[in-house]
Amino acid sequence: MPLTAPVDYAALRVHLGKVVGDRAACHAIRIDGHFGYVKTRSVPRQNKPYPPLVEAVKHQPTFEFRDVRGSLVGFRFPDYVQGLNVSGYHFHFITEDRTAGGHLLECRIARGELRVDQESDLRLELPPGVNEVMPDLVAPKRDALKRVENG
Repeated sequence: MPLTAPVDYAALRVHLGKVVGDRAACHAIRIDGHFGYVKTRSVPRQNKPYPPLVEAVKHQPTFEFRDVRGSLVGFRFPDYVQGLNVSGYHFHFITEDRTAGGHLLECRIARGELRVDQESDLRLELPPGVNEVMPDLVAPKRDALKRVENG
């Protein structure tokens, strides 16, 4: 569906909430278009022993783009996946020429085309040696992850 009026990230999430509807399903989202402003981050490469994400993002560079064409791609995961993934919206941006991008922190979309795909299956593939997954739903870790995710 076309996005013909300018929209910032907060308004986009509200709009997507109306479009997505089914909050129990996973949704893939893509917006191709013209962006008046985009702010992203990219966590630098990490080495063993890997630090917790909260520590790794303390030294992340951020990038700002203005008046750029590109694609915003991401997912909306239901609340029940928290601990296996991040529930809610998670987006990445890449410029049309594919030379820059990162994890989305903020944006203003001037105009674009929105595509949404709903998926009722959620499959988890574990690496060799991982026999059991227990979502970490401890409030302090959940809150720290939310802070990391939202910049």
